[in-house]
Amino acid sequence: MNIFSKKESSVYHIDWFLLSSTIIISIIGIVNLVSTKILPTGGLGDLQTVYKQLLFLLIGFILYFLISKLELNYLKYWQVLLIIYIVTVALLVATLLFAPTINNVKRWLVIGGFQLQASEVAKVTVILITAAIVSFKDKYNQWLLLLLSFILVLPMAILVYLQPNGSIAILLLSIWGLISFMGLSNPFRNILLLIILSLIAGSFLLSAVLLNPLWYLLLIPASILSIFIYYARDSWRILLISTLLSGLLIGVVFSNIWQHVLKDYQKDRIEAFLDPTGTESDIGFNVNQSRIAIGSGQIFGKGFGNGTQSKRNFLPEHETDFIFASYAEEYGLVGSLFLIMVYGVIIVICLFKSIRTVTNPLLSLLSLGVGLAFLLQIFINIGTNLGTIPATGIPLPFMSVGGSSTIMSLVALGLVQNVHNVVERKLNVKTTEILNIYE
Repeated sequence: MNIFSKKESSVYHIDWFLLSSTIIISIIGIVNLVSTKILPTGGLGDLQTVYKQLLFLLIGFILYFLISKLELNYLKYWQVLLIIYIVTVALLVATLLFAPTINNVKRWLVIGGFQLQASEVAKVTVILITAAIVSFKDKYNQWLLLLLSFILVLPMAILVYLQPNGSIAILLLSIWGLISFMGLSNPFRNILLLIILSLIAGSFLLSAVLLNPLWYLLLIPASILSIFIYYARDSWRILLISTLLSGLLIGVVFSNIWQHVLKDYQKDRIEAFLDPTGTESDIGFNVNQSRIAIGSGQIFGKGFGNGTQSKRNFLPEHETDFIFASYAEEYGLVGSLFLIMVYGVIIVICLFKSIRTVTNPLLSLLSLGVGLAFLLQIFINIGTNLGTIPATGIPLPFMSVGGSSTIMSLVALGLVQNVHNVVERKLNVKTTEILNIYE
């Protein structure tokens, strides 16, 4: 069995927009990382982190091109999916059992001197598993496919949560939900949408349990949910009853999660988000410093190496979680918009590939899944830096320091490059056939 593309389809087509956008962000990330190493005195500090990040990028781009040459149709075979799934779960279990405890968490598995974060591998696995299973929607019952994919994704999310890493666990479930939502037919989408709105409504009502008036804002999505039900049933009684029941039921569920499931540091993140200036937690301090750094950048920024918040260590985690704030301080609004624009190009390319391969559900959902995963990570990371969403540990692709994140992000984009190859090869074949007819 040859896992690489067949000889008759060996012509390689590079998506230069995708590749160049990825290279541009990688260069920006390295330059920004070097900037964080400039000392207040003007000299350079330890550049070991920079060298490691360059090595990770090199490994990632090699895998990018290797993945782009694979025969993706093999993902339709359950044996291949099972191997990928077992390897990922094994890495997650090994992380819990053998990974060293760092800052009261076990997230990095040390293999031959290299720190592997299995949760990053799980991101790509969730995309592959969900896309492959949902792609059979025309052959099998959609509810069974949805249930099967959820049964496979849930253990990975639980294992990640136990590290503990609740942010990534929620991200995995979100990726699964979005791919399933887009892959299902319209009736199933509507039902899933109601479920999602219900969860949002319950999260708002949680604040009522905490005696915080802001929590009652959750009644807004609860009302939206009820409007959907109203139009489905055309009854004001159902509108009223559904509003009350959705709010109470989901509020009870989320309140119990708050009291019995969430860790103290997770509660701190939510409380810091609701009142960043009034909290005494480190998370609240981090968010405030991030806002100061972004605001001080103004329109054009302070320039390379002139960021005071990161240079003087006022901004914690300026190489990872708050890398965007460090970048925005030095390059301002203009530089930030440029970075977001380049990220947008990558996301649009992924979505465009999904549309072009709509006749092939597997390829379409793979491109869609990668695009949505990038969109979620970028939105969450930048939102955290701006203080618009609770603080999380979600890295900014190619900007945040991290070997596993960088490599697996390039692996994911390698899948999109692979889809591009398939599209272009088929286009060339059709063009050749048309020319032969006229000849």
